[in-house]
Amino acid sequence: MITGWLYIILCAASSVLIAHLLKVAENNKFNTLRVLTVNYLTATIIAVSTTGFDQISRLDFSEGMYAIALGTIVGVIFIANFFIYSKSVHYNGVGISVAAMRISLIVPVLLTTAWYLELLSFRQWVGVVLVFVTLFLLLPNKRKMLREPFSVAWLLVLLFIGTGLGDSSLKIYEVEFSSILGKEHFMGIVFFTAFLIGLLVVLVRGNWKLKKVEILLGIAVGIPNLYTAIFLIEALELMNGAVVYSSVNVLTVLGGTLLGILKWGDRLTIIQWTGIVLTIITILLLI
Repeated sequence: MITGWLYIILCAASSVLIAHLLKVAENNKFNTLRVLTVNYLTATIIAVSTTGFDQISRLDFSEGMYAIALGTIVGVIFIANFFIYSKSVHYNGVGISVAAMRISLIVPVLLTTAWYLELLSFRQWVGVVLVFVTLFLLLPNKRKMLREPFSVAWLLVLLFIGTGLGDSSLKIYEVEFSSILGKEHFMGIVFFTAFLIGLLVVLVRGNWKLKKVEILLGIAVGIPNLYTAIFLIEALELMNGAVVYSSVNVLTVLGGTLLGILKWGDRLTIIQWTGIVLTIITILLLI
């Protein structure tokens, strides 16, 4: 039990560390896309070196092509959402961005209800309703957002959608394909696809000259990016899933909020503080 809680804390800490490093990249005007590309290359190398791709090479094509296709789609979602996350952390603050990501838990919850027919309790339906209230409270400059289609507040909406789609894709993998393709191999496909997308965009833009600090920062992001998933899996193997998911999400929101206030000088309005508190309540209700 103690080991399970250790993995939960490490998972949440890794998520908060990623937010901090992306904030560093944005504040120092580093090229975010190059940092993210190095990040996914790092995660891919670590995943391959620890697991290899033997299982993929032996995979029956007719059976495994859908799992590989899903991994490719998830890779595209991951790097796009990571880029949005980086910009949101810079413009909207760490705590608010982390909260917007965590309440996206509603998307896979609704997927399991509508597609896999897993029924929600009354408490969870209350959480579903609170998600929309919470997201509205977290949005900065709401009136400006409606007047300006490129307002930074929309980054929180895109972050909510992107994270929800990513988590839902992993839910689909778990239910449909985990029996034919291991988690490590699936994540290897996801990270490798994200790396290729990032590399392609960097080359097309002609902005491929990496700075040493961008390489180091990309490696620093890539390690916790990979191990966030590993720590979560380890915790799930030792403890009840409801306890693990709720604890990780709550600790990440609290950690991100404290990091933003103490390290980066984030200032939240009373309404946004209400949104942070509701985020924690909502997560606990949904799980």
